[in-house]
This record gives sequence, structure tokens and C-alpha cells, in this order.
Amino acid sequence: MRIGKRPTIEDVAREAGVSRSTVSRVLNGGLHVRPDAISRVNMAMGALSYSVNQAARNLASGRTGSSALVISEQSEHLFGDPNFGVLVRTISRELRRRGQHLLVTTAEDYGEETFLADYLTAGHVDGVLFSLPRDGESLLDRIASGGPPVVVLGVPLGHEEDLSWTAIDDEAAAFEAVSYLIGLGRSEIGTITGPVDTSSGRDRLEGYRRAVGPGSPPSLVALGDWSPVSGRVGAEQLLARHPRMDGLFVASDLMAMDAMPALKAAGRRIPQDVAVVGFDNSIAAIRADPPLTTMHLPFEESATEAARILIELIAAPDSGPQHRILPTHMVRRESA
Repeated sequence: MRIGKRPTIEDVAREAGVSRSTVSRVLNGGLHVRPDAISRVNMAMGALSYSVNQAARNLASGRTGSSALVISEQSEHLFGDPNFGVLVRTISRELRRRGQHLLVTTAEDYGEETFLADYLTAGHVDGVLFSLPRDGESLLDRIASGGPPVVVLGVPLGHEEDLSWTAIDDEAAAFEAVSYLIGLGRSEIGTITGPVDTSSGRDRLEGYRRAVGPGSPPSLVALGDWSPVSGRVGAEQLLARHPRMDGLFVASDLMAMDAMPALKAAGRRIPQDVAVVGFDNSIAAIRADPPLTTMHLPFEESATEAARILIELIAAPDSGPQHRILPTHMVRRESA
């Protein structure tokens, strides 16, 4: 290569000892490329200080160089949730590594969903990541039926087979959490749910029900919506119905953060009188008083996998949906 000349894809191929098409596939996500070849191409790009002319690539390929992260949740809930920052930071990092810029937006009402559906299906983005989908999500239905590649964080109700997604086994994780409380000798165990029109809210409730069995009264269930205030209200409702409640499973750490002060205000000690288990293992669990026993949800790994799958689908839109279930585990702290 001549001094002063910008390195080309052919220069990278020669340096790495691979074909030009292999370098091209690596730049487009690495689909069907051996790991050792990907490593050699990345090393060659580093040695040559090769950088992608993204504008030229986008013009030639008909792509925009952007993907959207759509959050189907109220914004006031999001910005109080420490997991939201992890999600956006991780996805942005992974997409940026592959030449994609991340756009983040929320869909909070019908008018916004209609506008977003028109925008996302009109060729303005190369792909869509969808988080917190609800049952009967019209925006997701429209994108899935005629838009760019879609990857959902969480199981998309109604699209379990035809869309790609990353998720955990929420039911199994909730069953483990409640079974732990039962193993501590707690016999009157309540729960504060997530929104039951989401797969995670529904499945965590099912895991709770399976653990406590059919004899547990429905009045030990309080409906929440992921917001902290619904955690406080739920705890107050449960204590009013069951003053002797001695165990509480809360479907998110953020709701548990407000449920625990409500228990204390009623004179109930944690964990002596009421053992509490949350869900997520977010920074909120560490800040709780006492620190919260919780189920670890691999947010960063889930976001990384979702971004990886989306890049592959953008490179090969007809490759078919991918489904990834990630492991969870309990983190024991002082609350239970």
C-alpha cells in the first residue's frame, strides 16, 4: 500500500489472508464466517488503521446505518429504572461496533404508535429492537407484518414463533424465588406482579402460583405495573387483606424498593416478620434497606444477544427467526 493512500477492503483482505467477500461479511456482522477468520480480519483492520466509509456503504447498499430501540412503556417509569441505562448503553455499544447508530424512542399511546409504525416501516431504519412488548401490541404487529428485521427483548406475545427474541424463563425464575421463601418456613406469601399483559409479568405470576399451589387465596396477589408507586400500593393492599403475611415476592426490584418502606411503616420487620424477594438484581437491590434478595436477570447479556441477532438479520433478512433463553440465578442478601 502506498504511503498516504487510504487502505481499502482489498488491502485488508491481503493482510488477513482471506478473500474480499470474507472481509465484507465480517463488516456486515460476521454471518457464516469462522471465528479465526473474523479475528484475522479485525487484526488486519487494526494494523492498517482501516475505517469503514459508512456513508458510501449505506448509499451502495440502500441501508440507513441506523437501528431503532422502541420501548413500549411510559417514560416516567423508564428513567427511574437503572436497568434502562444498562440496556441502552449495551445495545448502543454493540451496534456501534458494527457501524450502526442507535435511535431510542418510546410508544406511549395510540397516536405515537401510529406515527412510529409509519416511520419504522418506511425505510428510515435498517432494523428494530423492541423492548417490553404488551399483549396485542399494534405497533409490533405492524412492524412484523411489513417492516425491517425485528428482535424483541422478552417473549413477544402472539409472535413467539415468527419473530426473533431474547428472554429468560420468567416462570421458572419466579418459581425458584417463591420456593426459596417457602423453604424459609414462610407460609403466607404474597406477590406484587408486573403488568400481566406482558410476557414477563404474566409468567412471573404463573411461577408464583405454581409454587404456592392452588390453595393459596387470590387475595395474596396485588397487581403492579413496574412503577415504584405500584409497589407501595401493592404492599399496603396485601397487608390490609393479610396482616400476618410473612413472605413477599415482588416482580421487580424497583417495585420492591417502595414496597419495603410500606412494610416497615406497618410495623413489619424485614426479614424477621416478612421475608422479601425481588427480581432483576439491579442497583436498586443493593441500595434497598435491607439489601434485597433477588433473582438475577442478565440484562447486559440479553441486550448483547439481541443486538447480535439484529445485525445478522440485517445482513441476511431471510435467515429465519432466532430465539435465545438466558439463565437466571438467585442472589441472596439480607431481606430474605
